[in-house]
Amino acid sequence: MSRYGCQMRKLNSLRILRAVAATTVIVHHVMITNGTAFGAFRVDIFFVLSGFVIALALSPGTMTVREFAVSRVARVVPLYWLMTFVVFFGAIVRPDLFNSTTANVGELLKSLFFIPYTKESGQIFPMLFVGWTLNYEILFYVVTALALLLMRERRFAFITVALATLYVVAVLAHSSHALGRFLAENRLLEFPLGIATWYAWKRGARVPATLALPGAVAMYVLMTYAEWALPGSSPLVRNGLPSFCLVLCALSLEESIRDNRATRALIYIGDASYATYLSHPFVVESMRKLLPKIVHGFDIRAPLGAVLAVICATCAGCLFYRFVDRPLFKFARRTLDARARTSLPAGAAPLAAERTE
Repeated sequence: MSRYGCQMRKLNSLRILRAVAATTVIVHHVMITNGTAFGAFRVDIFFVLSGFVIALALSPGTMTVREFAVSRVARVVPLYWLMTFVVFFGAIVRPDLFNSTTANVGELLKSLFFIPYTKESGQIFPMLFVGWTLNYEILFYVVTALALLLMRERRFAFITVALATLYVVAVLAHSSHALGRFLAENRLLEFPLGIATWYAWKRGARVPATLALPGAVAMYVLMTYAEWALPGSSPLVRNGLPSFCLVLCALSLEESIRDNRATRALIYIGDASYATYLSHPFVVESMRKLLPKIVHGFDIRAPLGAVLAVICATCAGCLFYRFVDRPLFKFARRTLDARARTSLPAGAAPLAAERTE
């Protein structure tokens, strides 16, 4: 395993934070069925985490563009494409089960290649609606790849300036086009905020152990409160800055984490967070429709039903990770690595085999 892989294996605090964010995602979509919005800030946590993780991956300065592209494509694309095709064929077989999603080949291609477009509902969502966050992730990865190509020594500055420029230009343009609206979202700046978190952590910034856990809880509660109290405020200010503090608090707890069953369970849920994120809408929606038929008067709008939905979606996500996501990732990584090696000139060094989730 590479130095980066070893570092990530040691950062159990971030894996546990992923578990918290993934659970918040499920709670958010369960509560939407009740007409109550909660947990939208989980996106901001993931974006800041992503910025931190990519900065950590690139910090040794040895990763090539090819290695970076292979690791990101293998991690993101296979499972997302699989779930997108499930939605596409589902819309063909049972269009009545979908709201604004239709079996449109053009929209399918845009979804598969992470191109933002406006749906009939007016929202900028791909076929698998939770994939809207992946459109931002892929943009971040493309900018990062350009940074490795053009300004390796100033790669983090390039990423920050490039994303900030895209955002400012989009805001000033006041475009009604899907791409303009997509870029005018200040959550785009949370990736550089994640890089700033890595920068602070690398230089020894730590929250005192006695304050780290209360601080992390306080940031989570603050974002929860702000979601209701300040719904029209800037996501970057309302959620991004608290997410910066939350990640730093989590990192400061790294040495306090003990190896026990509860910790291992949380770490596994965190590792499965991507699979859970993509699969949970199917579980939540299935339970919304099936629970009342199985038990009369019992559904996910009731507290007990909501808790059951969160537990089932979490367990399903872990199973999906074990039997679908992980095998898909390993297969994609081996395939892309093999193709990359065959395209290398004679005598060139082979790709590193680390797993950069």
